[in-house]
Amino acid sequence: MDLFEVDGPGDEAGLSQFLEVARRVYQNNPVWVPESENAVIDRFQDVQPGGAVTRLLIAVEDGRPVARCGVIMHPHARDEHGNPQGWLGFFEALEEHRQAGRDLIAACETIMKSGGVKSVLAPRVDNLLLGLLSAGFDLPQTVLSSCNPPYYLEIFQKCGYRVREKMGSFLFNHHLAPVPEIKLPGFTTRHFDRANLEREAVIFNRLQNSIFGGGSYVSRTPDEDRRVIDRFLPFLDDELVIIAEDRAENAVGLLICLPDIYQAFKGQAVTRARIISIGVTAGWPNKGAGAMMASHLGKNLLRKGYRELEASWILSANLPPQNLAKRFKGTPGREFVLLEKKL
Repeated sequence: MDLFEVDGPGDEAGLSQFLEVARRVYQNNPVWVPESENAVIDRFQDVQPGGAVTRLLIAVEDGRPVARCGVIMHPHARDEHGNPQGWLGFFEALEEHRQAGRDLIAACETIMKSGGVKSVLAPRVDNLLLGLLSAGFDLPQTVLSSCNPPYYLEIFQKCGYRVREKMGSFLFNHHLAPVPEIKLPGFTTRHFDRANLEREAVIFNRLQNSIFGGGSYVSRTPDEDRRVIDRFLPFLDDELVIIAEDRAENAVGLLICLPDIYQAFKGQAVTRARIISIGVTAGWPNKGAGAMMASHLGKNLLRKGYRELEASWILSANLPPQNLAKRFKGTPGREFVLLEKKL
């Protein structure tokens, strides 16, 4: 087995081999969406001063790529002890080449050790792209979510990784209508307004960092979040992004739901959506904003003809969003794990 590294964003031949691994792994998998590989290209080419450094490695046997993995080192990524943390993302390995996958993981760890990394999370690319599918392999791969064969978990476990967090999703469909009307005195909800994009970008950045700051979440700068929004804009349905405000029109809650464009890539009508984030600003004492935003979203989904909704990722220990999902008659869907290893 030989190991190669993609020589930067301009290495088209190397990047082609990196992408070929996934095509070989999923060639007979009807769930996989080939266009999901665009995330590899986007993140690898999005090189920003002071941002994450991504290195893509490939294992080759008999002249064919059989495994791949990305080393992601963000200068602000820290573990619970404040030590530098690295991430492994974009991992793929052919089933008959599991050992090559393990050897590749070991090579990635060596790179991270040399960079001072003390622990690794896998699979993780950024705050949005993370998690190894552990159940629900026959369910659709939805927008910005991962897809992988069941044997990947064994590969990582044999490399010494343990499950750090379990994450689930909930599924909803239009048969469960009507959506309950939920109001909170002194607060209102509205949808995203791209005509005031600068204002909305500021709200997005402030609330995301406030809601999720701490733990393994890496806070983003306004410029970083603006690039995230710019990636969403071509397919964003403004009425699926809900903002909760108080009487002074201060944003206190945010729900981000995306149309499942992976359906369109498969030649289907887009009738499904995925909630990728929901929460209220840290320290906010009142309850009910999450339910109010969910009610607003549910009514918009029904009015616009969406028939299915996936809500994810929900940590197994995070009970409030699970209770909210059950309140709206959600049923458990796919399950994911985030793995960790100390170096």
